[in-house]
Amino acid sequence: MIFLNKLLDYARGKQNKNGFSLVEAIVYLAIVGILLTATVSLHLTLGGTADKMSSNILASRNRRVAMGGIDYLIKNADGLLKDVEGDCSSFGATPPVLALYFENDNNLPGTCVANGGGVRISVSNKQVSMSCYPNMTGNGYYQNCDTSVYPVGNIYQLSSPDVAVLNSSLNFSTSTATSTANNFMTLTTNLSVGTHSNNQIRLTANSVATSTVIMRNEVASGLISWWTFEGGASVDSQGSNDLTCPISPSTVTGLINDSDDAFDFESSSSNFCYALEDDSLNFNNAFSITAWVNEKTTGATRAILNKSDASSNKGYALFIDSGVPKLRIYDSDSYTDYDVDSYTLTAGTAYHIAATYDLDNDEVIFYVYKKAVGGVATTTLNSLKTLVNYSGTLNWSLPNYFDGVIDDVRVYNRVLSAEEIWALQSQGAS
Repeated sequence: MIFLNKLLDYARGKQNKNGFSLVEAIVYLAIVGILLTATVSLHLTLGGTADKMSSNILASRNRRVAMGGIDYLIKNADGLLKDVEGDCSSFGATPPVLALYFENDNNLPGTCVANGGGVRISVSNKQVSMSCYPNMTGNGYYQNCDTSVYPVGNIYQLSSPDVAVLNSSLNFSTSTATSTANNFMTLTTNLSVGTHSNNQIRLTANSVATSTVIMRNEVASGLISWWTFEGGASVDSQGSNDLTCPISPSTVTGLINDSDDAFDFESSSSNFCYALEDDSLNFNNAFSITAWVNEKTTGATRAILNKSDASSNKGYALFIDSGVPKLRIYDSDSYTDYDVDSYTLTAGTAYHIAATYDLDNDEVIFYVYKKAVGGVATTTLNSLKTLVNYSGTLNWSLPNYFDGVIDDVRVYNRVLSAEEIWALQSQGAS
């Protein structure tokens, strides 16, 4: 107060023995300015610190909630959503998409998949979004990935609109957890959640987390080779077993639908193909082979896929013998043919055939589906021979040249379930 009174007296021109000189007034004004500036700066600093802390808490809370929600969905899913073409997830997209399958709504909020369907997790409008695609027939079935066939239903947000998740702030990756008993799939999620800046860079915050979850119902697909013949190509779209065709078969309309291609083998033209030795096509306890076929004329031992050597009694082959599908297994001493009981394919008719070899359970199972009709034969055979692999080329159409169309051939290093095989044939249901 003394200082202020003196300053006022000076301003009014009241000079006395205790008054200020001009120099003193300038010094005192400078001190006042410093004090006022320090007070304002302290207030702004404390306020900015509080806002920064609030932003950090907001970002961290949303990151925990969103990541917790994603982990929960992964743990409770009945597998990755897929159709006959493969996984519906798109990890390389911008933003990425994780697609999961649920058999019902028991572990989901509100109404989502109803009697079974897909859940897609992605980024939408800077929020982590969970979109529901209900009423699918089952996982792995035809067109599950087609959102025009299965349109989106309810949508739930896993993060608040008060924070921002950019397209590049979310990513997923999978790997096989070899340390687990059944080689289940692990899924890793990386998530970064930030607050909106509003041009105040000091007040923004960011929270980053990584989480890895073992999917209890997901194993590796086991698809080793897949020949689709699209565009007349002999490429193995899944592995490295591309075909070489010295006398190449012609390309015709596929057996699945009119938009696909297939190979038309002519026995009179000695059409055949082969793939050089690849250890991925040698199996121990289990494998599956599936194919679409349409024989023009029936004949003896016409191989669809043959990786065997009769002179050494090694390898395996899937073929049609006088209209009967057979799987031949060599055990180094002899061979055994496992065939479809009491059913003969009709020439000029498209079929989906599948054979599974399961040594551990002593079963070979044959499935035959007639296009647009459905299942016509299923045969289970026992007393299996132990497969002894042949380290040589994989032949198509040999030893006797195939006479007809072959399409969409797949080889797996595990036993496919009846549901998975049904899903594969469902492509040609109409």
